[in-house]
Amino acid sequence: METNSVLDEEYLMNLLCQAGAAKSAAMDAIFKAREGSHSEALHQLQISDEIFKEVHKCQTELISMDEGKGKIQMTLILTHIQDHIMNGMLCKEIATELVELYRQCKEKQNA
Repeated sequence: METNSVLDEEYLMNLLCQAGAAKSAAMDAIFKAREGSHSEALHQLQISDEIFKEVHKCQTELISMDEGKGKIQMTLILTHIQDHIMNGMLCKEIATELVELYRQCKEKQNA
């Protein structure tokens, strides 16, 4: 893929939206777990994970195109996208822990 085609507005906006969708799915997992819907929470975590796999592929493309030589100029939008990705990944990690914590709490309540 050519550098200019990867950095077009549509590509970048799609990457930003994917990061947001992955974070939203992770948040939905927390909400479902709090409601006691453990299987739905796990499903949302799976959705988040699948989206993040696609995001990671895009990031890997960008890194390999740059080749550590600064071929891809770091712009405000790329920084913004990376911020969304990092926050989304952190959200997913926390959501995974909270889903398990809610499961354990419910299990103890039912014991």
